[in-house]
Amino acid sequence: MLTQNPKVRKELNHLSDSADSAIRHIKHAARDTREAAAPVSSEVKSLISQLEHTIQVLAREGSAESLQAGHRLRERASDMAHRLRAQTADGMMRARERVDGAVVQAQHRVAESPLKAVAIAAAVGALIGLLLANGRHHADEE
Repeated sequence: MLTQNPKVRKELNHLSDSADSAIRHIKHAARDTREAAAPVSSEVKSLISQLEHTIQVLAREGSAESLQAGHRLRERASDMAHRLRAQTADGMMRARERVDGAVVQAQHRVAESPLKAVAIAAAVGALIGLLLANGRHHADEE
């Protein structure tokens, strides 16, 4: 059997390690993006809540001074929204760069060893097929 050949097994293990590394990079990039946006998002939510409360007070008071304060708060909320967009875009760009790097790395490895890539793809497909068949078998028993 082809998978019992030590060279083939070594290549399959190497490709599997490379795939695991690429997956880890993708997961880290997604986590970094979520972590970059989370603090600003809660800050904007808090600001919106504060702004709503202030608007209610301003509506009751109706003075020129309170209108100016409302204007300043709206500007502050707008500035924070712009910062949130910029930080989110930056996080998404970093995640995209990491994913692109992982894809390029995978493409290079496939280009270097196309037979190995085909063998791994076939092995992964067979494994998925076995898992699906096993899952259906268990579902039929229940």
